[in-house]
Amino acid sequence: MAPSSTMGTATKAALIILAELVGLLGLYSLDRYAGGRHRGAHQDETQRQMRALAAQVAELQSQNEDLARALPDLLQRNDESAADGALAAIDGSQSRRRLLDTSCECTLPDGPTYASAFGATGDSATDDGPALQAAIDAAASNLSGGTVVLPKGVFRINTPLEVPGGVTLQGQGYGSSPLAIQFDAGGSTLAYCGTGHAVKLTGHAASLRDLAVYDWPYGAGCDNIQAAGGVLVEADQALVESVIVSNVFIYYFLGGPALSLVAKNNGGVPFGNYQNVRIRHAKTGILLSAEEGSFVNTNSFLGGGMSGGGFESGIYAEGPGSCNDNKFYGMFVEPPDTDIAHVYVTGAKTNVKLHDVRLEATDKALDRPIVIIDDSSYGNIMNGMLGHTHVQANLNRNPGIDLISHKSVGLDPAPVNSFWNGAFKGIDEANQVVPGWKLEYRYGPSNPNVNIEVMDDSNALYPDHKVIKVTKISSGTFKLMADETLKVPGHDFVTFGVYARSSVPSSIVAAMRYESGSIISSGPHSGNGEWEFIGMSALYDKSAPYFYFSITGDVELTAATLTFGQGPAKPGASLMSSSGARMAGTLTTGVAIGLPPDPATPYYWVLPKNEGNTFLIDVQGDPNRTIIRLNHSTADRFARGTVITLMFSEAGTRVKGANNAYLNLKDDRDFVSVPNSSLSLVADGGPTWTEVGRNE
Repeated sequence: MAPSSTMGTATKAALIILAELVGLLGLYSLDRYAGGRHRGAHQDETQRQMRALAAQVAELQSQNEDLARALPDLLQRNDESAADGALAAIDGSQSRRRLLDTSCECTLPDGPTYASAFGATGDSATDDGPALQAAIDAAASNLSGGTVVLPKGVFRINTPLEVPGGVTLQGQGYGSSPLAIQFDAGGSTLAYCGTGHAVKLTGHAASLRDLAVYDWPYGAGCDNIQAAGGVLVEADQALVESVIVSNVFIYYFLGGPALSLVAKNNGGVPFGNYQNVRIRHAKTGILLSAEEGSFVNTNSFLGGGMSGGGFESGIYAEGPGSCNDNKFYGMFVEPPDTDIAHVYVTGAKTNVKLHDVRLEATDKALDRPIVIIDDSSYGNIMNGMLGHTHVQANLNRNPGIDLISHKSVGLDPAPVNSFWNGAFKGIDEANQVVPGWKLEYRYGPSNPNVNIEVMDDSNALYPDHKVIKVTKISSGTFKLMADETLKVPGHDFVTFGVYARSSVPSSIVAAMRYESGSIISSGPHSGNGEWEFIGMSALYDKSAPYFYFSITGDVELTAATLTFGQGPAKPGASLMSSSGARMAGTLTTGVAIGLPPDPATPYYWVLPKNEGNTFLIDVQGDPNRTIIRLNHSTADRFARGTVITLMFSEAGTRVKGANNAYLNLKDDRDFVSVPNSSLSLVADGGPTWTEVGRNE
């Protein structure tokens, strides 16, 4: 072997490895530029291989230096065997690279799949569809890296691109404008000239990043056709989850949805992530659709938004399959108008969750809603900015809609405990009577064989709330329920429950009649001997409401609560409202002092307003006084129906009833105080009062 050939072999091997190292550096830079959630693991592997290649280059450089020192002697002797001996000495051990072998023993990484290597031109005239699909198929078949990189350019495609699971189609951005395709700043545009969907994502973790998708209107054959849609994520008899669409501009799809998530034939589209998807001019912005037996749920849309013209709807979500828990964060939906609505939701198993979303419709007629929620849909959540018009929805079925404008507001039911004796007060242990409650066997009205006792207050969880211990004496399931049927047609949801402590597993559940008429129940007590809240929240049968606690084992109970509407339970509070109240506990009201009036108007007494219902009359040493009018001035008058009691500690004060139009006393008879006497009056809302009762 000639020495020059030997040295050339080593140098060539070093150059090959060095080239791969440079390629890895370029890929590492691309990964850093592209970002994204896929980058971390690939970047770590790239760095590891870079270190290995660098070590090999250093080794080859050392061998070349040894060869350079031995070369003069080898040339002089021109002895091939001597050269072989020199090489063996240089090699030193089997662990070092044999220079006569020009193959690289290292495992070189597979970089991205470059679309240009498959013939993609990006000149806007050539049909690049076959080349791009070939690159995608190569990435999917593991023949090259799973990321297909588009260079800058306009890539016309006459047939839909199908991106299977695990493959990413990566562009170079979409130019400098979010309002129109600018074809600048080194961007990548898929220019679709066809009647289907431009791009279909059909497998787990398929990804579309940093590019524009355009319903291309230019050139022969493209100017008179319209696409069915832009980007389609479709699950047909399959599960397609964890799809990523990031930093994508979808433009001018006036014949269908810009972005569609569709499940059919028992398919499912869950857990996708859609970041900064910008939609401009479309028939529908985002379509979520699930056939019966299929589902589209728990997908997240982060940022981005839609604007422009041609919209029938912005976000359109439909069943009849499960199409729910799809969340939109920080998005804007602001076409000037939509033919249907900016947000339209229909289906008993369909809802959307819009958080901090901006909804605007500057050209929409003020009598047309910007949001329409079909009456069958419930559990929608919407908050943010509502710029124009109003929301059309059953807000009782959707209490999470908090959009507020000068045209509409959200609705939250009052948090009033409808179990009027949720504190379990006034229990008659001897007769086993709990005011406001009744006990029944599961299948009949007869009283079950149980024992109820009130426990010591040291067991209480909430102030002024008793704890009762229910002990079963005989077998069977029984029900604890309110003694009056609770019926509030103005609400659709009910939330109720009770704190329970038991050492018997499944000793108690909450149960109710669902809106369909069937009986549903909560989760049971675990039997761990600790306090657990046993409750539920659901749509109830308003025609025959039915709420109860089903008890099968010994259990302690406290703080029962029932409120209408959907939300967390609020045990420990039994509130009164303007609609009325019943009380099992003690009603305590304020006590105030009633002082004599100004001497200039000695018969016109003014009692302090809003300080109590009972007034201790202080005659200040002169009981021989007369009261003809109480709080006669408009500003001092008590509300109609207010009952007050005047308490007199001394004798001789007269409250005039005869010939007095302002104090309507019984039989027009004056009241004259004696020590520790009282007179009760009720206000009519004006300057007059009527006697309720007296104690003379």
